Amino acid sequence: MHHAIIERILRDELKASARISDTALARELAVSRTPIREALLRLEREGFLMADVGRGFFVKPLSQAEVRDVYPVLWTLEVLALRTAAPLTDARRAALAEINAQLEGEDDPERRIDLDARWHRTLLETCGNEYLLGTIDAMKRVIRRYEYAYMLNAGFIPVSTRTHEQIVAHVVAGEIDDAVPLLESNWRFSMESLLGWLRDDGE
Repeated sequence: MHHAIIERILRDELKASARISDTALARELAVSRTPIREALLRLEREGFLMADVGRGFFVKPLSQAEVRDVYPVLWTLEVLALRTAAPLTDARRAALAEINAQLEGEDDPERRIDLDARWHRTLLETCGNEYLLGTIDAMKRVIRRYEYAYMLNAGFIPVSTRTHEQIVAHVVAGEIDDAVPLLESNWRFSMESLLGWLRDDGE
């Protein structure tokens, strides 16, 4: 149900700001309302939908302003987590390399987003601040719909696996000040790609 509704949103079958009828969706998808409601609640958490008490769910419009607001906050939080993270162990370094290799060869949009998120989480997970990590995860739920929409409608957002490798190399060498601008540029490139697509798409 989750994927089916996402596809309708990203293909513009469910228009921005349109109210979503769980009854109509259940009828279209030939399922009960319960899995539809569960999917809608998940999509609200992921930033695809807005909920209005008493009125239901609405498709959240894509916005250049939101991209400009969210991405700089996200990379700033990740830099803070990187600066306070414990040194990379051999096991975590191997895990990062494996995730990066999978990412380089992955064609499925949702899988690519998940792998990139897992790479960043693995890099930062030892910062020791669960509130910080939770806030980062929340920000990524906001940008997920943008990256998914871009990949389905305009092609892949190029994820620089080479930049990932360089970040790890600097962290291993204890050169955090050299890793920081690479981490920032990794997110900045995604932001600029999205903004260019949204401008071309007429947002």
